[in-house]
Amino acid sequence: MVNVLAVVVLELFTSQGCSSCPPADELLSKVRNQPGVVALAYHVDYWDHLGWRDPFSSHQWTERQSQYVRAMHLNSAYTPQMVVNGTAQFVGSQASALKSALASSRPAVGKVSVTATRTFNTVTASVHADAPSSDDVMLALFQNDATTSIRAGENSGRTANDDAIVRRLLRVTNGEVKVPVEASWRNIGVVVFLQNRETLAIDNAAVAEVR
Repeated sequence: MVNVLAVVVLELFTSQGCSSCPPADELLSKVRNQPGVVALAYHVDYWDHLGWRDPFSSHQWTERQSQYVRAMHLNSAYTPQMVVNGTAQFVGSQASALKSALASSRPAVGKVSVTATRTFNTVTASVHADAPSSDDVMLALFQNDATTSIRAGENSGRTANDDAIVRRLLRVTNGEVKVPVEASWRNIGVVVFLQNRETLAIDNAAVAEVR
């Protein structure tokens, strides 16, 4: 599989239950295939009690967003929130802010590559990372092109077309990593990124599609 050096890693915290999120979801979908960009969408679970449970939501993603809230000294979490390289954030639907983020790419630190294949309900990733000692090597498995008919909540009656949906997030080491997947998951890919465990800055990343 072809690896892409990522100098801008975009993490969108979103929910199908949030009426402000669809424009941010669409914006992420527009830029996810640009060279040098890796896009990841984390569907948080704190909207699930308001009439619609997002089928992609997880409390793990809410906890990840809370880590950024603390690291950036924000008052609270919100959706849609876009985090850039783990160090900057803005309202995820702001196209001008996203354009500025993409234009202000910085040199990558360390080296990372990944290839991935799928056999039935398992994705096998081969990870090679030369990471600074301060960084964790993280692997995210994501899904593109998922369509959901929303039947309740703030977006009731809408059809959501979601990309870059994070399904798994693991701390890994170099070598072969096996990730369980559900048979229904299609259009999936793997991202490996280097993240400073103290500042949460993302220093480098690579992405591979899984066929």
